[in-house]
This record gives sequence, C-alpha cells and structure tokens, in this order.
Amino acid sequence: MGHRHVTAYDEERVASVSGELAAVIDAATFGIHSWEEVPAAFSRYFPGSWVGLHNINFSEISLNFLSAHNIEPQFFRSFQEHFVYVNPWNPHWSTVKSGVISLSERVAPARMFAHTEFFNDWLLPQKNVEAAMGLKIDGDHGESIQFMMHYPLSHSDKYDDAGAEVLRRTRGNLLRSIEFGRLMRSRAESAAAGAALVERGLRATFVVDGDRTVREANQQAVDLFSSATALSVRFDRIYLSNKEADSKFGNVLAALAAGIPTDGSRISFRTADGAWQVALAALPGVTAQGGTILSLIPPRRMVLVLVTDLSSERLKSTNLSALSAAFRLTPSEVAFCRRLLLGESVAEAAGQLGITIMTARSRLKAIFHKTDTSRQGQLMLLLTRLT
Repeated sequence: MGHRHVTAYDEERVASVSGELAAVIDAATFGIHSWEEVPAAFSRYFPGSWVGLHNINFSEISLNFLSAHNIEPQFFRSFQEHFVYVNPWNPHWSTVKSGVISLSERVAPARMFAHTEFFNDWLLPQKNVEAAMGLKIDGDHGESIQFMMHYPLSHSDKYDDAGAEVLRRTRGNLLRSIEFGRLMRSRAESAAAGAALVERGLRATFVVDGDRTVREANQQAVDLFSSATALSVRFDRIYLSNKEADSKFGNVLAALAAGIPTDGSRISFRTADGAWQVALAALPGVTAQGGTILSLIPPRRMVLVLVTDLSSERLKSTNLSALSAAFRLTPSEVAFCRRLLLGESVAEAAGQLGITIMTARSRLKAIFHKTDTSRQGQLMLLLTRLT
C-alpha cells in the first residue's frame, strides 16, 4: 500500500489529480498507455488505497476486464475468480443509473455485510480497506464498467469528498472512452461477421451474438426470415419455428457464445413447410491488443449459423458447367466448388469428397490460380455470379 501522508485536498490538488487522471484515461483510450495505468494514476494520490477498474456483465455473470493497482496478488486473483460475483454491493451497482458515483459509507457501509463470505474472507483480511467509492458506467447488453477505490475507514473524512470530486471531473473522459470502445467493438464485430458471410455460398447464412441478435445476414437468410417458414426474427432476435428445436438452438448458442465446447451444434427439425437443418459454429474471437480500448470493451464472441432446406434439391443440381468452360476446371475441381457453394468449409468439403485436407488445400490453390482469385471470399463471389 502507499506510504505518502496527505494532509489536505484543496481545490488546487483536486484539480491537479483530476487533470492527470483525465490525461491517462484519454491516453489509454487510444493505446498510448495501458489501462493498467488508469487505476495507478488514481491510487497514487490516496495513500493506503487500492483502485480497480473492471467490466462485469451481470446478465451473463462474466468478468470481461479487470485491472487493479496496489492490491495484494492473492486478493486480486480471488476477486477475479470468485468474489467479484458475490460482492454484496453488486445489487446497488446493478440498479443505479449510468454515471452515478457512490460512497459506501453513505449508501451501504461494509459493516452491513459483516455476515457475508465477501466481508469475512476477502475484505476484512486485506486489513483496513473497508471504505469504498466508485463510478458506474453502462456498457452494452448488461455490461457495467466500474471504477472503484477501497481505502481505510479512518481516511473517509479526507478521501470521500476529494475522491468523489476527482471521479466527477473525470467521468466525462471515461464516458467518452467507453462510447468510443463501443463503436470500435461494433466495427470489429461487423467486420468479423461480414468476413464469415462472404465465404459462404447458396445456403442461408447469418451471424448472431449470444443473445440471439442478428448481426449480419446474406440475402438468402433475409428472404428466409421474411418467409417465416423455418425461422423468424422478432425484435432483431432469431427464433426457430419448431419449439423444441428453438430450445436446443438457444442452449447451443449460449454455450458457443460463452466459449464452451458443446455437442449438438447441428439441429434438424420439421415445420409445416418442410425439413430443415441449422448448423452453428463459433467464429474466432477478435483479439484485442493489450493496451487498446478493446481490452476494456472486448468484442463479443459471435456464432455463424447455416440453414439448409433438407427437402430442396436446388443446391445439389446447381449448374456449374460454365466454370469448366470459362476456367478449364477439372471435374474434381468443379465438384470442390460445388461443396463450397453448399456453404461447407474446406475441411467439410474434404470430408464429403473423401480427400485429405492437404489435397483439398492444394485443389483450392489450383482453383485460385485458374480463376485469378487469391482468397476464398473472392472465389465465392465469382461462383455465385456464375450460378
């Protein structure tokens, strides 16, 4: 913990601390500083305190980001792994409006929770950091970004008003950072979703996040949504037309969005209009550089969904004779293109054709060369135009 004794927080000192903290927040937003510097910039002016910044999703019960300064490593780890979820102040933070600054001694003193595991096994053993204050800012889909400071009760008379004033003066900086982070996250997610769609062919394909929100969809999927035969969209969320299949879909989607391996990612079902199959696959996560805003507001894991009309023979009978004539593709290369148009990955196509993945990759390179394309997305655009 800090050792420097501070006797007073006059206007000049509060302004100085606020200015430095605001500058560090702005720098972290654009990757000039790490977000680790933000808690440090606050804590160093309040001896005996530790400061944390975290992004917790109350609806998903997940911790998206945590940085803290001046806390013992074992308490940091146990907070990250367990106590952040059983924090008795969570009900307060989950209900107050975005932008609210609260002080524990004025809304819910720690001694009110003397009977809890959080108080006895985590807060009390840290020795004299029972007072706390924090700023809460809403993110998206249940996210709560909290900037908090714990400090000795004996310092409350000096720290409460001064610390709260620093938070008030820097609140706008953190709000702007989070808004910028939400924008950057949306762009990163949209780019990943768009890239996933362009590599798929004739099947209805769309991308959703963990709460069923449709992020991107190809035209075939849009047409299918409109028909409401196999699935429909209500309030931007996707639902299968078969109740039992929809329940399975929700469970698989939740697991994949949480990064949990799951069986049953292919779901077959019937409706009055025919037989259908949906296949779900988690898209690779967007990796955030260590110090960027995307580490504080990380992109959500998204899921690719492919829909097949099992009663339709249209895909199987697609005429690809133009490919052979235009680009001198061999029958095996045309067959490979057909599998890609069905929405299969290279590995799936290899399995269907009974060839190794190495052979499939070599065949794809040969097709790239003959069609003067260099990426699978370019090839798919060419194939869809020719069919």
